[in-house]
Amino acid sequence: MKRPTSPQGRLGLAVAIQLLLVGGLLSPAVLDSFGAQEIMLKTAPVDPRDLLRGQYLTLGYGVSRVQPGPDVKAGQLAYVPLQKGSDGLWTGERAVSLRPGAGVFLRGRVQWSSGGQVTLNYGIERFYLSEEAARVEEGQGAAGLRARVRVSPSGRARLLELWRENERIR
Repeated sequence: MKRPTSPQGRLGLAVAIQLLLVGGLLSPAVLDSFGAQEIMLKTAPVDPRDLLRGQYLTLGYGVSRVQPGPDVKAGQLAYVPLQKGSDGLWTGERAVSLRPGAGVFLRGRVQWSSGGQVTLNYGIERFYLSEEAARVEEGQGAAGLRARVRVSPSGRARLLELWRENERIR
C-alpha cells in the first residue's frame, strides 16, 4: 500500500483509522440489538448508594437465583430460559450451561453456588437515578417494582427503565 505523502492524505488516513476504531467498538452492541426483545422482570432494591458514581439502586431479580443444571459452575457463563407469566412478567427457574437454540433467555455469569441454587449476574443489577428518587425508592421497598429489559438473541440483557405499578421511576 502506498503511504500518503500530502498533509491532506495523512489527515484522511488518521480520520479513517479513528472511524474504524469507533466502528469496531460500537458494532458488537449494534449487531446484538437486532432481533432484541423487551421483557418485564420483577425486581427489588438491595443497596441504595455508590459513593463514586452517585445514587443508584442495586437490584435483585427472581431469575438471578435459580436451580443449576448439571454442568453449571461458579465463574462460568450460564443461560436461564424465560417464560412469560399470565401477569406479563418473565420468569426462569433453571440455569443451563449450553445456549438454548430458541426462545427468550438471559446470559449471565455464575457468581456462586449454595444450597442447591446458583446466583447469576446479568449486568442489569444497577439502576442509576437522582439522589431524591433514590431516597424515595429506598423507602418504598419491593412492592410492585418491575424492570423493563431488552434481551438480545444472544441473551445479553440491557436495563432500560424501572416501573412501580404504572409509574416510571426517574
